[in-house]
Amino acid sequence: MEGPVAAKTSMEGLIMLVLSRKVGESILISESIRVTVVQAKDGRIRLGIDAPPEVRVLREELTKSCFNLDVPSKNGKPEAVPASAQVR
Repeated sequence: MEGPVAAKTSMEGLIMLVLSRKVGESILISESIRVTVVQAKDGRIRLGIDAPPEVRVLREELTKSCFNLDVPSKNGKPEAVPASAQVR
C-alpha cells in the first residue's frame, strides 16, 4: 500500500491523511467501512462506499438539510431532523 502523500491540519484542528488511490483501489475506515475508487475521468472521481446499514453516509453539502444546526441537542451535537422534514 502506498504511504500518505501529505498531511495537513483540517478546520477542526485534526490531522487529515491524504492518500493516492487508483481505480479499483480502496481504503478501510475501521473494520467495517470500505471506500473504493470506481471511476476517475475528466478531473472527477466516483467513490463506492460499503458500510453497515446503521452507518449514515451523506454528501457533506446535504448535512445542512439533514441536521438541525440551529437547535443544539442535550449533548451539544446537532440532532437529526425527522425524515418527513428532510429535503429529498
